[in-house]
Amino acid sequence: MNSKTLSSWMLMAGPIVFFVVIMGVWSAVIGEGDTAAENVANIIDKPTLASILVMIGSIGFVSIFVGYALTAWSRADGSTTAGTLASVASLIFAGLAAISMGFTGAHFGVIGGGEENPVESAWIMAIIDNSFSAIFWFWALGNIILGAALFIEKKINNIGSLLLIIWGVLVVLMHFTVEIEDFPRIIGFIIFIGIMVVTIVFGFFNLKSESEA
Repeated sequence: MNSKTLSSWMLMAGPIVFFVVIMGVWSAVIGEGDTAAENVANIIDKPTLASILVMIGSIGFVSIFVGYALTAWSRADGSTTAGTLASVASLIFAGLAAISMGFTGAHFGVIGGGEENPVESAWIMAIIDNSFSAIFWFWALGNIILGAALFIEKKINNIGSLLLIIWGVLVVLMHFTVEIEDFPRIIGFIIFIGIMVVTIVFGFFNLKSESEA
């Protein structure tokens, strides 16, 4: 198995695992509270199940960024425009992978200490909940930069690289809607689902690409 195969399967499997476990099973079994304190209460009510879901869901979520990082790193080359852009993208996605490990792993602290330290645990949950805007901001930038690199390189189907660019731009534009009070939440949800679908589609195109690494 080379890096192209590994990264491609990470990109295809990661979003599916994350969506099924966190958006599906977690919401149905653990539940989503309206406040950070309610989320802590939900977690400590079922600590063992919450731990299992965090373990599986975190692997899926982090795999997305590791997959992107490997894809970009395999094309990193400071002597060309595409290679330079890929180098920048690889650093962004490596950083996102590290941050995602920290934020998803922080759930274990809440699971283990939620009852003894409810206030501190609620702070941790509030930080985790509010971290996703930053994660998606840099994810969008990484997609745009990597998409541009791949479009220039021409070793992957242009549909894959253009999807990265287009959906990256959509996520960036979403960050300009924070002051619109009546902005439809369904649009944001569609864009969120879309970036997951784009990742899966891109993983498929990457697997079938001409690149050997």
